[in-house]
Amino acid sequence: MALAQFPTLSIVVPCYNVEHVIERCIKALLEQDYPKEKISIIIIDDKSTDNTGQIIQRYQKNEQVKIIKHFKNRGLAAARNSGIKASKSQIVGFLDSDMVVKKNWAKVMISELSNNGVEACMGGIKLAESLTPNNLDKFLYNPTRGVLKHGENQPIRFKWFLLNNTTVKRTAINEVGKFDESITSYGGEDTDFAIRLWDKYEDGLRYSSKAIGEHYHQRSLQELQKKMENYGKTTYLRLLERYPNHTKDLAGDWVNTLKGKLVFNPIVYWLVQLIYFAIPAHYFVRFFIANSLISGARNPAEGIPKFQSM
Repeated sequence: MALAQFPTLSIVVPCYNVEHVIERCIKALLEQDYPKEKISIIIIDDKSTDNTGQIIQRYQKNEQVKIIKHFKNRGLAAARNSGIKASKSQIVGFLDSDMVVKKNWAKVMISELSNNGVEACMGGIKLAESLTPNNLDKFLYNPTRGVLKHGENQPIRFKWFLLNNTTVKRTAINEVGKFDESITSYGGEDTDFAIRLWDKYEDGLRYSSKAIGEHYHQRSLQELQKKMENYGKTTYLRLLERYPNHTKDLAGDWVNTLKGKLVFNPIVYWLVQLIYFAIPAHYFVRFFIANSLISGARNPAEGIPKFQSM
């Protein structure tokens, strides 16, 4: 799809209990250096239980803003789909509600999508400057991790492509379909969507550090480990079954293989914990997260079959 200089852009913002930052998120989007008649903001309140809903309502009379309410918590996939269905724009943006972007965000994203063959672009993410990074943050936002180490202006694989700060051409969404609404718990909806995008447009995914999103969210390592273990028990196994040709990219070759059992086992975990207590370096965090995922995958939730590594 060839883009005009200023194609229409809808930014889908799923919200759940983000009273601490949602107003800053919305204001940043309303202040974009982009023609106002070409940009709309679709806010989905996924049955928040704090003051998020009341804060969002302050913008109900703003012509650029459309508010959608879910009457039960349906998860990120369903919230993003509600935004897609409510928009008709050429470009659909996805921004998590705990992020705040710069004024040039829309222009940078559109500039990337204007390049030949580019169907989707992921923006950069950094911890909000007002927050003090913990060890998990030091790992998550490390410039040598994930998509950050691959640079810009080149195709990136689906496993690095997240949807928390992203724009996608409408034609691409029409081709690959929307998010899988059966995924309601933490993790997996991004990966499933990104795989379908990448399978259809192998060279069409990009990354831009210029479309930065400042992230106002922190959690403990223990909290993330619990979420990753539950993800491993459920959606992760469904993805391995659904996409057997992507087993290695999904790290399925570490679940029940010899190498996986040699690295991810209680004895090694105990030894790494001892080292981490003595030297709490952030690079050990990767092992803890991976161990939680693999441990979950080895103990599937009820009704989910075990994964047999090839």
